[in-house]
Amino acid sequence: MENINGLSSAFQDYLLDISKLNGEKKVVRSKDIAKMRKVKMPAVTIMLKKMEKAGLIAHESYGYVELTEKGRMIAEEIEKRHKVLYEFLRDILNLPEEIAEKDAHKIEHDLDEKAIRNISAFMEFVDLMEKQFHTRKCFCFSYFSENGDLPDEDVCKTHLLLRFRNENKD
Repeated sequence: MENINGLSSAFQDYLLDISKLNGEKKVVRSKDIAKMRKVKMPAVTIMLKKMEKAGLIAHESYGYVELTEKGRMIAEEIEKRHKVLYEFLRDILNLPEEIAEKDAHKIEHDLDEKAIRNISAFMEFVDLMEKQFHTRKCFCFSYFSENGDLPDEDVCKTHLLLRFRNENKD
């Protein structure tokens, strides 16, 4: 699967793992990556050579692994995509955290950039709704997802403030 800057999902996963390890340790070694990914060293060595050739990491045999500026920027972009998708799945679609985490990881690699931007904009809209109207349940979706039906009109009037806002002023 290719998407972000034409990188396969394996490249993206390695970038994220190296970035995470870099945040946890002073230096990242091949064996750390192998342990984290639960793969054998030859697999890591092959991937690191490909990543170095692509300009994503700096690495010498049996030495430290460092993200290049390009690699770091892509890793940050992937982390942002994951966060947006995770929060959307957890907060809007009301999925349990473990499912939201697993599914966000699956789709973060393949979703088109426009879809990510629109989901991000939607999440921003929900945050603004919460700040202005003190509700994240602006569409009563939580009720619907739990009960399979719309709530009573009175409940919607308190949670769908924008929809009924002009009606209350008349």
